[in-house]
Amino acid sequence: MAHVAKLGALTDELVTLITSTSANAELAKFSAHREYALRALRYSNHPRTNQFDITSRLEGLEEKFRVYNEDPLADALNERVDKLSKKEIKWLPEVLHLLLELSNRPLSNSKLEHLDFLNEPEEDRGPPLRWKDLIAEDPLLRDQKIWNNVDFGAESSEEDGFEDSRSEISISTETDQSSVDEDTSKRPEDYAVEITSSEDLAKLREAQFWLKTPNVGGVKLETVKKPISELQAIREVLFMLAGYPTSLFESTPEEPTLILPSKGYVLKHASLDAFYSLAKELAAQGSSLMSLRSWAKRPQSIPLLQVFQGSILERLARLEAHLSKTQQRFVEPAEDIVVSILSVQAEIASYVQLLLRLSGITKNVDSEPYAHAFRYLEMLYDETCISQMAGDDQMYEFMGSIFFECFQIYLRPIRTWMEHGELGQGDKVFFVSEASGQVEPAALWESRFKLRQTQNGVLHAPRFLRAAATKIFTTGKSVVVLKHLNQYPLMKSSGPSLEPSLDFKTVCNPFTLQLAPFQEIFEVAFNDWVQSKHQYASATLRKILFDSCGLHTSLEALSRIYFMADGSTGAAFTSPLFDKLDTLDRSWNDRFTLTELARSAFGNLPSVNTDRIRINLLPLSRRSQDPAKCRRTVKALSIIEFRYHLSWPIRIILTPATFSSYQRMFTFLFQIRRSSHILSRKRLVTDFLTSDNSSDERAFYYSLRTRLLWFIHTLHYYTTCLVLAPGSQKMQQALKEAVDVDTMIQVHSSYVKSMVDQALLGKKLELIHKTILKILDLAIKLEDAQAANAVANKVAREQQQEMMEHSMASMGLHTPRKGGHPTLTITSLKIDNESSDDDEREVDVDLSILSADEGPGEVLYVDKLRTMREDFDRLVRFVASGLKGVARAGGGDEGRSWDTLGEMLESGLGAGMRGYR
Repeated sequence: MAHVAKLGALTDELVTLITSTSANAELAKFSAHREYALRALRYSNHPRTNQFDITSRLEGLEEKFRVYNEDPLADALNERVDKLSKKEIKWLPEVLHLLLELSNRPLSNSKLEHLDFLNEPEEDRGPPLRWKDLIAEDPLLRDQKIWNNVDFGAESSEEDGFEDSRSEISISTETDQSSVDEDTSKRPEDYAVEITSSEDLAKLREAQFWLKTPNVGGVKLETVKKPISELQAIREVLFMLAGYPTSLFESTPEEPTLILPSKGYVLKHASLDAFYSLAKELAAQGSSLMSLRSWAKRPQSIPLLQVFQGSILERLARLEAHLSKTQQRFVEPAEDIVVSILSVQAEIASYVQLLLRLSGITKNVDSEPYAHAFRYLEMLYDETCISQMAGDDQMYEFMGSIFFECFQIYLRPIRTWMEHGELGQGDKVFFVSEASGQVEPAALWESRFKLRQTQNGVLHAPRFLRAAATKIFTTGKSVVVLKHLNQYPLMKSSGPSLEPSLDFKTVCNPFTLQLAPFQEIFEVAFNDWVQSKHQYASATLRKILFDSCGLHTSLEALSRIYFMADGSTGAAFTSPLFDKLDTLDRSWNDRFTLTELARSAFGNLPSVNTDRIRINLLPLSRRSQDPAKCRRTVKALSIIEFRYHLSWPIRIILTPATFSSYQRMFTFLFQIRRSSHILSRKRLVTDFLTSDNSSDERAFYYSLRTRLLWFIHTLHYYTTCLVLAPGSQKMQQALKEAVDVDTMIQVHSSYVKSMVDQALLGKKLELIHKTILKILDLAIKLEDAQAANAVANKVAREQQQEMMEHSMASMGLHTPRKGGHPTLTITSLKIDNESSDDDEREVDVDLSILSADEGPGEVLYVDKLRTMREDFDRLVRFVASGLKGVARAGGGDEGRSWDTLGEMLESGLGAGMRGYR
C-alpha cells in the first residue's frame, strides 16, 4: 500500500507538471491523464538503462566539446563524471540518462560561469590578519631586534651572533634571481637534483608515466593500456615533432624515419579511437619532419643541393625554437593556461604545414630516377606560384624566400658566364658547355660553346629560365669574342657597377605587387637582371664590329662582287670571259687567269680588297672541258665559284652557310649577263650576211631577238632593282638596330634566304628556274642559228662566184679569188649604259664552227626561227602562270614579288603578241 500511495503521489505531480492541469481546476481532464499514466506505469515492464550506452554518450559529448575547441567544458564534464563514478549510486545510469534527455544544445547553451552557482557561499571570516594591525596593537613588535636569529652555540661577540633574517631572505632571493638571468655558463649537470631519500625517488618514478603498469588489487595488468594525462601527451608530442625519441611514439630500426603511435597508452579522459586517430595524424606529421631532417643531413657535393639543405635546417631550427617556447609555457606557466593537445596542434600547425610541403618536395626529388640538381628549384617555383594563386600568403612567402635563397647559388655560374665569359671546371649543372679541342676564331661563335640539352632535346635548365637562356648564352659569347678582340676592358669600364637585387622582399613587394602573378613578377625581375649585363656586352661588340672590323664595308664589297651592283665593273669581268668562250679559247676557265681578271676588274672599288679575291672551279666533267659545248648553254658558267675572304669577326655575322646563297645569286646574274651579252654585242660590220635573207626570215629573227632581250632585261631589272637593292637596304638598317650578335646573324640569314627565294632560286621554284635557263639558252641558240645561216649564205655566194668565174674563164676572162674559211668581224658592245669606249674591241670568230654539226637533213632557217619563237612563248607563259600560282599559295614578301614578276611577264608577252602576228 505504501508503494501504491507513493506511486500515486508521484504520478499526480508528474501529470501536473507535464499537462499544467490540477484536480481542483479540471478534475475530469486531470483524472483521465492520471489514469493513463498509472496504467502505463503499473503494467509496463521497462528494463534498466544501459550504463555502457550512457558512458559512450557522455564520452561522445566530451569529445564533441574538444572538437569544437571547448576544452574547459570538456574538462568540467569529465571531472564531474569521474566524481559520480566513484560514488556507489544504484540509479546513477538512469539519472545520467535523464540529464542527457533533458539537455538542450549543451554545446552552445552551456557556460562555465553557471557552475559557480552550485558552489556554497563561503562564510565571512572577517578581515584578514595583517602585520600592520598587529604592530598597531603591540608596540614591542616594532623593535627590529626581536626578529634577529640567536646563535645559541656561539660564544662570540654580539655582532657575530645576530643577523637580520628578513634581509637574509631578501638578499638570497635577489641573488638567486639575478644569477639565473646572468649566469649562462651552467651545464645541464649543474641542474641535476640529488636524491637523498627513497621518498624523492618514489616521486620521480611516479612522474614517469611510461614506467608505470596499471594494477588492480595489487595485480599488474601488462596488457592493459597505460592511462596518461593530456599534459603528458603534449610533452610527448612536442618531443616527437622536435625529432627526439619518445614513449608515446615509436619507430623501427628498418625505417627510422617512419613514426607510429604506440598502442600501449591512452588518454584518461578520451576514447581510444579518438586518441589513436589524433596520435596517428601527429605521427604522420612527425614522419614527414623526420624524413626532412634525414634528407637535410645527407652529404652533398653540389653547392646547389647544399644551399637547399641549409635552408631546410634553418627552417627546422625555427620550428624547434617554437616548440621549446611552447614547452616552456607548460613547464613554467606565467599565467593560467588550458592544457589541450588539440589547441597545441592548432598552434603549431602553421609551422608544421610549411615544412610538410618541403618534405613533399624532397620526396618527389628522390622518387624521380634521373632528377637534375636544379629539379627542386622548379618544384619550389611551382609551389610559390600555386600558394600565391591559392591566397596562402604565409606559404607564398615561405616558399618564395627559400626559392630565392637557393636561386642565388644557381646565379653564380650565370653571373660568371655573363660578366667574364668563363665556365666552371667540370660544371654539369649550368646549361652552357664548351667544346673540347681547338676551334678556329671564325667558328668561335657557332662551334666553341653549345647549349647543353637532354636526350629529348630539352634545354638542361630550369623551366622558368628557358625563355632567357638564349640571351644569357649570347651575352657570355659576346664577352668571349671581346676578349679575343682585346676589347674586354672597354666593356668593363662602360658596364654597370650594380645589378638589380633578386630576393623575395624586393621582387615580390607585398605593398605594390600584391595582385600580380608570381610568374610574371619573377620574369620581369630576372629579365631586368639579365638585361643589365646583356646590354653593355652586346652593344660594345656590335659597335666594334661596325666601327673597327668594317662590317658595313664587307657587306658593300659582297654586294659589288656577288651582285655586280656596279654594272661597268661587272662587265669588265664578264665580257672578256664571254669573248674567250665565243672564240673557243681553252683558257676561259683557267682559275688563275680568272682570278687576275677579277682582281683587275673589281680592284678599282674602294670597298673591295683585291687580295681577298679568289676564283675556284668546281669539278669539271668531260662535257664541261669542251669549249664548243660550253658556249652553247649558260649552265656551263655554274662551275665558276667566286670567293671573297673576310676577317674572322665578320664571318661570325656572315656565316659560311650564307656564302653558298651569295654564290647562287652570282651564278644566276652571271647567266643573265651571258644571254644579254650574246644578243647585244653582235653587230654586222657589213650587211652582206643578211642581204640575201628574205623579209620573213629577218622579221622572225628581229622579233624573237626583241622578245628575248625584253625577257632578259625584265628578269635582270626584277632581280637587281626589285629584289636585291631594297632587300640590302632593309638588311643594313636592321643590322644597325639589332641588339646583339645573334640578332644580327638572324637578320643577315633571313635576308639571304629571302633574296634567294625572291630571285627564283628556292626549292619551291626549282622547275621555274630550270625553265628560265632554257629561255636564256634560246638567246645563244638564236644567234648561233643566225650566224650559221650567214655562213651558209656566204658559202652559197662563193660557190655562185666560183661558177661565174668558171664561166668567165671558159670565155677567156680571169677574176682574182680569196681562199680559207669564212670569217665574221664582230664588234663587242655594251647595253644598259654600262659600256665605255675602252670596252669596244673587234673579235674575229671562226663561223665554220656554227655549222659543223649540221647534217644532210638540215632544217630550214625560217623553220628554226618559228620553232624557237613557239618555244619562247610557251616557256614564258609557263613561267608567268607558275609564278602567279606559287604567289597565291605562298604569300608573304616572296609571294608579292613572284606575283609582280608574273604580271610583268604576262603584260609584256601580251603586248608583244599584239604587236606581231
